[in-house]
Amino acid sequence: MSPRPLLPADVPQARDVQWAAMSDLNARMGETDPELTPLVRERGEARIAHLQRTDPASAWVTEWDGRVTGCSMALVREGMWFLSLLMVDPTHQGKGLGKELLDATLMTATDRSWILATADPAALRRYQRAGFSLHPSFVAKGPVDRALLPKVEGVCPGDFARDGEQLDEIVRSCRGAGLTQDLEFLAEGPMQLHLVDGEGFVVLRDGMLAWLGATNEGAARRLLWTAIAEAGETAEVDWLAADQQWGIDVCLEAHLALGWDATLCFRGQPPIPTYLPNGALG
Repeated sequence: MSPRPLLPADVPQARDVQWAAMSDLNARMGETDPELTPLVRERGEARIAHLQRTDPASAWVTEWDGRVTGCSMALVREGMWFLSLLMVDPTHQGKGLGKELLDATLMTATDRSWILATADPAALRRYQRAGFSLHPSFVAKGPVDRALLPKVEGVCPGDFARDGEQLDEIVRSCRGAGLTQDLEFLAEGPMQLHLVDGEGFVVLRDGMLAWLGATNEGAARRLLWTAIAEAGETAEVDWLAADQQWGIDVCLEAHLALGWDATLCFRGQPPIPTYLPNGALG
């Protein structure tokens, strides 16, 4: 079951492995699974297919008896490497496949590499042994009290096709790497974009925060308030690092509950002060 390159025909099975692994982790961590609707499945397959096209050298699977048992995918953007996916089917865990898949994907790693890790202890040990430093992060979630929302000015709806160049420049200023290769994928998806002209962006999916970056804390605060205001009855903010007080302040002012969640893992890539990453694209 040594890893082999992930091929376009593997995409549906890779998505099934991802879902099975996440369901198993949620059960072990006492979390609730989201509903696997046809739309959710379609989005997951679109993500895997996109990265198989843009970064085939970083996309790997293991298989047993003709079925995919694990998958790993990473993207490389302007010298920055990001692990987008690493999952092993629960029935094949504990056999070293996760390490083999990570090692295969790390063959494309750069001197600026990072990972958004789940709370799985085995995964954290694997990343630490691969030379990544571990930084715990907060998640903030809870009902939205609209009486607490301030008036936010200077944040306007954006369009991925029209504003792609500006978005690319902002993302590059935040993390040191743009997203030109991903703009078409974003434009075709269900994401909504809001911008502070030349200073920051926030991306929402189904009304929930999916990505945020800014060149300064003032813009980051306004964008985070916008994301909370655009949420439905409840809001959730993930990947808040302990030193991102601008975001912690906003979440506490919005009366969201703050708790420890997952882990940011860095190897050469410095932490990013005014940036809440996207789980698929970094």
